[in-house]
Amino acid sequence: MHKAGGLTVDMRSRERFARFFEGLEPVAPGVVAAEDRHPELGEPVPGRGDVRSGAYVVVAREG
Repeated sequence: MHKAGGLTVDMRSRERFARFFEGLEPVAPGVVAAEDRHPELGEPVPGRGDVRSGAYVVVAREG
């Protein structure tokens, strides 16, 4: 956990993020980095290769 300016941020790994969606049916491509779902959005973060967001996204539905 990281606390900055009164805001607590808990950086989650892909696996920890995916746990929120257990029991749901992910829509392809599943849990991915935000830039992998919409590569047309944003510019790469300087010094981080192709990383644009540092966030994971998923679209899922109830099975």
